[in-house]
Amino acid sequence: MAAKKNITDNSYPCNKSVVMGCTHPYWSSLQVGSQHLARQFARNGWQVYYFSAPVSLLHLPQLLRFEVLKRLKKSFEYSSIHENGMIHSHVPFSLIAPDGRHFLRSPIVTHNWHKLMIPGLKRFLKKTQHGKFSLLYIDNLSYQFFLEQLVCEKSVFRVMDMHERFSGWNGEALKLAKSIANKADLTVYSAEGLSNYVDRLGVNKAMFLPNGVDFDFFQLQEFSGQKHPLLLHIPDPIILYTGMIDSRLDYRLIRSAAARLPCVSFVFTGVLENPAHLRNMPANIFYTGPVSHKELPWLMKSAKSGIIPFDVENKMDSIKGIRPLKLLEYFAAGIPVVCARWPELEKMNSPAWLYADGTEFVELVKKLTCSDPYNALKELNFAAENDWAKIFKKLLQTTQEL
Repeated sequence: MAAKKNITDNSYPCNKSVVMGCTHPYWSSLQVGSQHLARQFARNGWQVYYFSAPVSLLHLPQLLRFEVLKRLKKSFEYSSIHENGMIHSHVPFSLIAPDGRHFLRSPIVTHNWHKLMIPGLKRFLKKTQHGKFSLLYIDNLSYQFFLEQLVCEKSVFRVMDMHERFSGWNGEALKLAKSIANKADLTVYSAEGLSNYVDRLGVNKAMFLPNGVDFDFFQLQEFSGQKHPLLLHIPDPIILYTGMIDSRLDYRLIRSAAARLPCVSFVFTGVLENPAHLRNMPANIFYTGPVSHKELPWLMKSAKSGIIPFDVENKMDSIKGIRPLKLLEYFAAGIPVVCARWPELEKMNSPAWLYADGTEFVELVKKLTCSDPYNALKELNFAAENDWAKIFKKLLQTTQEL
């Protein structure tokens, strides 16, 4: 009798399809939960059609910004193929597309941009030859029209933040979120701190679905102890931050800690929202620029510790709904993490080294950089327990029960 294949077997012939309306391009250096879930679908035999935020010629003034030019170029291709043909990623081009700027955030644009999409949705449906999809997944409010124009057996809305906190949208984002939540079969949210917000959306069914980590991806990468090339000119010990370098970080704390610890190198890797954030910093603060996701294990293993220095005193509204994916990635790479203390982090009960102020931050960094090689067994075990495969299995089982 043949062995029964389980849900995470790559050869499982499920022949299912999922359309994903997301924010970040699949190939982006900034890899968030939706790209990881797309890979889980693909590994389990699903055909994935992944849409990221649309782009238009009105984005031309932003071409020098990270990834905008690449997004525009990709939009002139029908799709990009990934994961042995299991994922087709799309960057839609439209004559007008939603944006944070005044006119482009108006209801007229957010509700109608897809009507000016080139090629249109009809061509997509003709190319895929799917009259009906197994699942619709939305994390980007711009794709609310998918619920009306695609035929899908089930639909999932994923909430990763409180949409209303984004400046300038004048309540339109909240209206869109409520509209999607009302129509979706299941709404999942990535942090316990988002539960009250999700309740306000009027969901049909809600479930806490936290971020995970691709644990094997970090374990299979071996570099024989060599430093990542980007770090060769930077003296050890290295304390590393990866991810969005934006207004949520506590730059006053970072500046003060670097001044007090001149023998420690503080390295920032990722998308720099505003060059002023790291301007006029001490000489032991370094910025590498963005690094591709496939290089993260090497980069992290080259550091003594990871840090998440959020400004919990002034930016709590922007932070309280975050359960950071990067925390699990640091753990999976086998390095400790010095992290700001906020309620969501405390609920995780992880082995992160939490600090309450700048003095504690400096003391924890001193302790880590002056100690013998760190035994990261607790961190590795915690990461393994939060693998994306387990998160995906929970999502799949819940959608099957709807």
